[in-house]
Amino acid sequence: MKIVSYSNMLNKSSFLAVAILYFTVNLFTTKVISQTENTYENLLVLYVNEDFKNCFNKSLKYTVKEKTKKDPLPYLFAAKASYEMSQDHKYTEEFPKARKTALSYAAKYRKKDKEYLFKEDAEEFINDFKLNIIEELENYLLEGTDKTYSKAVGLTKKTCDIDPEDYGAKLLYSVLCTITKNKTNAKEYLKICIPKLEEYEKNKFSLKYMTESQQSLLRYAIMEYTKYYKEKDAAKSKKMMEYGKPLYYDENDFSKIEYNMDYKFLFDDFK
Repeated sequence: MKIVSYSNMLNKSSFLAVAILYFTVNLFTTKVISQTENTYENLLVLYVNEDFKNCFNKSLKYTVKEKTKKDPLPYLFAAKASYEMSQDHKYTEEFPKARKTALSYAAKYRKKDKEYLFKEDAEEFINDFKLNIIEELENYLLEGTDKTYSKAVGLTKKTCDIDPEDYGAKLLYSVLCTITKNKTNAKEYLKICIPKLEEYEKNKFSLKYMTESQQSLLRYAIMEYTKYYKEKDAAKSKKMMEYGKPLYYDENDFSKIEYNMDYKFLFDDFK
């Protein structure tokens, strides 16, 4: 029999109360609360208590009900609960596609929350999820087969969907579309990225406004773009590296990612 001390119960109860209070206050200070003005405290309680299965299942019910299917929060809770289950082997048999489901609902959440009104509730989760995705993308690209490039394209597109402000993800998607012979999407996404990249080239403080995953993906995408075009079009590669030089060539006080010399070495190859 598992014995839980009174102090532990009190701590957990206090944490839950604070979490609900924070979530509710934050919810009511946004411009628009939700279609139904439902705070979804029941989902929050389940999530905080790590009852991820019930949190996920109850969230899904809200996403299909006529009155609540346009509310962003059930999709966010479905994504968060599903992601947590994907990280725990005890859910593997019952929820074998939990990670894929989490990606899908995270993308649906951002589509519902176009103005990112629930940013404070979602940003940390999305950032952590994307850091996990970056590792998977790196492995796919290292393997470098038609199959893994195809998987990387799909995963990168989902990353763009769950974080529309991630221009590194958009740039990487453009590169991967080029590699997989989808020239239309490659040009479209590169065109979206160029104005932002030009901003970054002029302002080393740009990193200050990016999350850790956005910083990481941007550096990775610029370097992958450069490596791909280095032999095909050296001038294009050099220009891409110049876009990111103020951010990654030297150590930057606003960087949230560990500095390494890889960007500097790649840039110096063009001298």
